[in-house]
Amino acid sequence: MRCWVGTSGYSYTDWVGPFYPPGTRGLGMLAHYCRQFPLVELNFSFYRNPTPSMLARMADQTPEWFQFIVKMPRTISHEERDDELPLFRTAVDELQKRQRLLGVLCQLPQAAHYNRNRLERLNHLAREFNGYGLGIEFRHRSWLREEISPWLAERQVDLVSVEVPNHPGLYPRGLVKSKNRIYVRFHSRDAGNWYESDKQRYNYNFTDNILQEWIDTIRGRRDAEQVFLLFNNCYRSQAAENARRMQELLKQMAPGLDLVTPGTPDTVQKVMF
Repeated sequence: MRCWVGTSGYSYTDWVGPFYPPGTRGLGMLAHYCRQFPLVELNFSFYRNPTPSMLARMADQTPEWFQFIVKMPRTISHEERDDELPLFRTAVDELQKRQRLLGVLCQLPQAAHYNRNRLERLNHLAREFNGYGLGIEFRHRSWLREEISPWLAERQVDLVSVEVPNHPGLYPRGLVKSKNRIYVRFHSRDAGNWYESDKQRYNYNFTDNILQEWIDTIRGRRDAEQVFLLFNNCYRSQAAENARRMQELLKQMAPGLDLVTPGTPDTVQKVMF
């Protein structure tokens, strides 16, 4: 089982000092990040549709073993604007043709409840991004249904696991999967901050006990070929600190796991969709 650890985004000014050396800016952030992690989940693409030249430039400025997951723009995932699809697909093609794309993440809003129209929308996205390693993150509890996992598996779409607070309307935390990949996004366990601003929502520092719980759960699975562990608690570099700690704990607790580290040889060749 090959395991990748990284963060959701990397370009944060409040990481300078705690994670990035003082004075680090722009491209220096990505260069430093690549020395710590083999994978990043691009988060800026949620707020603005990336251009092909933008993603091509990021690929060309990072080592050939470094991989990307690109978050789908909210104009597509939330506003359901199909006119935005061609540009986004053309942009991620720049990573795909360089063998630098591990997947595309579609995070649905909590307002997107399970219903027939939503299923057809997901079916449409699965067709549009067939072969791109599409993963779906649900936010509303109504998607917690036995039939969803096999339904996604038939369409070669990953079901994303979440680490979130216990809230009645939220899709619950815990390990779920649809195909041969485990994809976990670590957000927060602070119920009090969840409905505050985005910045406060992800202001959370995961303890070793929580990280160890996940390692124990993953280590017990034999039905996955790849594991993605992405930390989205990006307030003041907590995501980077937790991701580094997760790498340390994986080495200690799961030495049999194939942990991908910066510069791991044959990284690209072993990527499977």
